[in-house]
Amino acid sequence: VVALVGPSGNGKSTVIGLLKRMYKAKEGRILLDGVDIWDFPHDMYHRVLSIVGQEPVLYARTIRENIIYGLGNPKETTGANGSSPGPNGGEAGEPVEDAQVFEAARKASAHDFIMAMPEGYDTQVGERGVQLSGGQKQRIAIARALVRRPRVLLLDEATSALDAESERLVQQAIDVMITGGSMTVVVIAHRLSTVRSSHKICVVSEGRVVEEGPHDELVAKR
Repeated sequence: VVALVGPSGNGKSTVIGLLKRMYKAKEGRILLDGVDIWDFPHDMYHRVLSIVGQEPVLYARTIRENIIYGLGNPKETTGANGSSPGPNGGEAGEPVEDAQVFEAARKASAHDFIMAMPEGYDTQVGERGVQLSGGQKQRIAIARALVRRPRVLLLDEATSALDAESERLVQQAIDVMITGGSMTVVVIAHRLSTVRSSHKICVVSEGRVVEEGPHDELVAKR
C-alpha cells in the first residue's frame, strides 16, 4: 500500500491522471507487473485498475445494479430478497454471482446497512444516490471497485468530503483493504492521519516526493 499525501496543486492529481491514462509521462514509464500500462487493451486495463473518487457516481438503479455496473449481465437467479436482480445496464461479460456482490459489500463495510434497508440490495438509490448518505454512497462505490477484484485500487481523496462518522466508517473499509494485502492500493489524501495504515507514505510538495516512510516515522519528524 502506497499513499501520496500533500496539499492541493502539488502533483497528486498528475499522478492520478497518469494512472488513469489521461496522458502519457514525458519521461519514463509506469509498469504494472512489469508491463507498461499503455500496452494493456483499454477494456482489460479498466478491469485491473479500479478507482474510487471523492464524489462517487451512482445511478438511479438498485444498490446491487450500482455495485455491478459495467461488469456484465448478472445471472438470472433470485436476488438478495428473493426477487430477480434484473439487468445492470453494463457491458456484456461474465455473470456476477450474488456471493461476489456480498463479499465486496462486506469488505466495503456496506453489507450491514444495505441489509437493514427494507429492500436490501434491491433498494432503489434514486438519481445520483439521493436516497443515501454521503458515507453510504462512498462505501457502495468502494464495493463497486472491489467486486471487479482489481490488481490496483486507487483511492482518490475518498474520505475528504465526508462528516466525521462517515469518514470513520469509510476509513474502516479502507483499513480492511490495506491489511488484506490482496491487491496494490494507492491512496491519495490531504491528511497524514487518513493514511496511517499504509505501508509507505510519500509526502508530495511542488511535484516532488520530499519525505517518505511509515506513518509513525513521519509523525515523529514533525
